[in-house]
Amino acid sequence: MRLGLYIGYSGAQMALPMEMIQQADRLGYHSVWTAEAYGSDAVTPLTWIGAQTQRIHLGTAILQMPARTPAMTAMTAMTLDQLSGGRLLLGLGLSGPQVVEGWHGQPYGKPLVRTREYVQIVRAILARAAPVSFEGDYYQVPYRGADATGLGKPLKSILHGRADIPIYLAAIGPRNVELAAEVADGWLPIHFAPEFYREVFAGAIEAGFAKAPAGTDGKPKSYDRFDIAPSVAVVPGDDVNACRDMVRPVLALYVGGMGAKGKNFYHDLVTRYGFGEVADQVQALYLAGRKQEAAALLPDALVDAVALCGPPARIAERLEIWKAAPITTLMVMTHDPAAVELMAQLVLGADAGHPDRSYSLPAAEPVLAPTDSPAQKDSAPVTSQNAAAPEARSATIFRHMAEKIAGDPSMVSRTNATYLFNITGEPGGVWFVDLKNAPGAVTEVNGGDAPAADCTISAADADFFALATGKLNAMAAFAQGKVKMQGNMMLAMKLQTLF
Repeated sequence: MRLGLYIGYSGAQMALPMEMIQQADRLGYHSVWTAEAYGSDAVTPLTWIGAQTQRIHLGTAILQMPARTPAMTAMTAMTLDQLSGGRLLLGLGLSGPQVVEGWHGQPYGKPLVRTREYVQIVRAILARAAPVSFEGDYYQVPYRGADATGLGKPLKSILHGRADIPIYLAAIGPRNVELAAEVADGWLPIHFAPEFYREVFAGAIEAGFAKAPAGTDGKPKSYDRFDIAPSVAVVPGDDVNACRDMVRPVLALYVGGMGAKGKNFYHDLVTRYGFGEVADQVQALYLAGRKQEAAALLPDALVDAVALCGPPARIAERLEIWKAAPITTLMVMTHDPAAVELMAQLVLGADAGHPDRSYSLPAAEPVLAPTDSPAQKDSAPVTSQNAAAPEARSATIFRHMAEKIAGDPSMVSRTNATYLFNITGEPGGVWFVDLKNAPGAVTEVNGGDAPAADCTISAADADFFALATGKLNAMAAFAQGKVKMQGNMMLAMKLQTLF
């Protein structure tokens, strides 16, 4: 199981918990996810986050499909994916009729048909196999309506996007969940209750798999090709009831107020969990303006089914239920850095806190042994177990870079560029990295003329080491002049995948 961090959308003022997001990046969280309703959008904050993080993937949970044409969504996805070094996860959803028609001024229509058409067009644009032409019930590309000029023609994206940008769908109703399993790479369920997975969701997921095309290996689609990524509120604290009370108002908002009576997907969901009677009562109170009473009515069993509340030991115990379900990415909903740290310990274990764990790179600086003794403070510094001698830093980074390229030959075709690294200071050196001519190579240039490269990166040894180990943000490094580049800036952005 991987970890994600769910940020959601804004309140009256736009603010991002950047320190907590960067903490998740350092701890090894797989992804961070933004949202939109009818205030802040999902893309702008995700771009802000991408510029201030190193490795964490950037997910939209979700982009509202009726708010954007499929082409606009594909353009946005390709742009942010390339600027972030291939980190985008594209989460899509329809939202609900009240927002679609009341805010965006678009017809809600038939969700299944509209979603299927939308995903087909986005995938066609990303693939760039041919100029896009599509005739559907909701989308026509080029447009051929009665008011068309007739001048539209099929086009192919100027930007060469990544054809395999993962597409996720938000869905909770049975037919929508089935569609997600059929046409998407992942599923974003909200208010997910893992103990009811087999009873409520498994049938729809497996029916979707059965309709999906076989993989490139000829095998039918299955769980190993599908990222189930539910969000879960995590509220640590000694008082379990007080922690549950932090979850109840949000849950009451969805069950009672997100939609009209008879057209509330979240009310229907908890009804399928077996809480239909209480869902009716919560909705009646909420729509009558008695929101606190509605929240108080939610039973402990329902809160515990969809959230992790209480002391760390209790959260660890309840987490086993989530681990038993076929969840690939668990999105933590919290604004508490302690919860981010706790979930890293419980899920990532010994890997938590080591964003460079895939290369085992050493720490950049010696670490002083903690002490309160003045005499000991004046003694020689004690280096950490992972500390590296300065002369080994650059060589270690490039050795692990070569191993990473060898382990993923597709990096060559995805990047299609050559890089020259001029590392100054001690120990310094020059390295040539070939990601254009398979199978890819990392070569130390010992004297003589360095080969021509598509992109040349120059940095002091200490700054380069900080960049490679995640202690220096790439965008900040370029902006501050700590890392200099000659050549195509877009190629420099792809360096993220090398470290």
